[in-house]
Amino acid sequence: MKLLVVGAGFAGAVIARELAQHEMGSVVVIDRRDHVAGNAFDPVHARTGARYHKYGPHIFHTNSRAVFDYLSQFTQWLPYHHVVNAVLPGGTASPMPINRDTLNIHFGLNLADESEMRDFLQGIREPIAQPTNAEEHLFSIYGRELTDLFFGRYTFKMWGLKLAEMPISVVARLPVRYGNEAQYFDDEFQGMPREGYLPLIEKMLAHERIEVRLGTAFDKAMEDQYSHVFNSMPIDEYFENRFGPLPYRSIKFEHRFDESFDYDVPTVNFTDSGEYTRKTSWALYPGCGGSPGDHVTYEIPCSYEDNNFERYYPIKTIDGWPQRRYKQYEDLARTKGNMTFIGRCGQYIYYDMHQVVANSLSIAKKFIESSGS
Repeated sequence: MKLLVVGAGFAGAVIARELAQHEMGSVVVIDRRDHVAGNAFDPVHARTGARYHKYGPHIFHTNSRAVFDYLSQFTQWLPYHHVVNAVLPGGTASPMPINRDTLNIHFGLNLADESEMRDFLQGIREPIAQPTNAEEHLFSIYGRELTDLFFGRYTFKMWGLKLAEMPISVVARLPVRYGNEAQYFDDEFQGMPREGYLPLIEKMLAHERIEVRLGTAFDKAMEDQYSHVFNSMPIDEYFENRFGPLPYRSIKFEHRFDESFDYDVPTVNFTDSGEYTRKTSWALYPGCGGSPGDHVTYEIPCSYEDNNFERYYPIKTIDGWPQRRYKQYEDLARTKGNMTFIGRCGQYIYYDMHQVVANSLSIAKKFIESSGS
């Protein structure tokens, strides 16, 4: 077979590699950008000579031994457990997700153990037995003041929606801490590729049956040239917005150089109502290099229409209308026997890296098995 993969990020690269290794035929991978690795692209900056993540921080974490072992074929790892701070109104930094230290710093307390923290939260939380949205869920754990400070303004900037308009799943992925644990994720396997994500993806695509063509956008005329297409482009765009466009949020990045960075963690969230959600010092991530103030990136969320239609985050609402609209496109896509939509924009779902790897391995396996190989 002659196979086409649209997109050279994690989704496309994993599928291309699996198809090539299982000798399904020749595989052509195209990407409209001038680089592989998708949004995980982490080049060396010409000014600093140090690595940075062009499309925002990407931290690898998973509980799947299978996913970790699969990626370990293409990289060695630098151990790293992600830690984030939130800047409080007075300028003090505190751990995020909220833990006992966070409460002690913000309220000027001296909570000594989990029991005391639980008792304190019990006194400020709202007794909502069955929360129906993200706001009620957080009220039932942290009360109104902490919810507004650590989640409310950030969420509105990030999504353009209030917490009450969003489902619980949007905030439920953050762990609730009752001790002093500061790490952001609880997964068994956490780290950063030793040489970066770009070399990882390049090695994955380095196969005799894979041809990579960069600066090449997908055109429907290509379909007739291939036995099957694995397409990571926005599914609504492919179908010319037949049911209306799917909503996304995007991010604009503001890079500053030779700026002071007075924190010992790489990423800091802002709790104010200004335009920035967070800033990152790349030197504090393992494998990037440099000094903390060399290169600091600020993030400004926006609609994707205001950022050259760069789609980063599919939107979820409490009424679920974006997912219902996607379902219409998904049903339409089933009529295309020679095409499989993949990845965040093709399947309209937010994937962490380990999730997109697992999903793409599953897609490839299903195709290979259905082809009798």
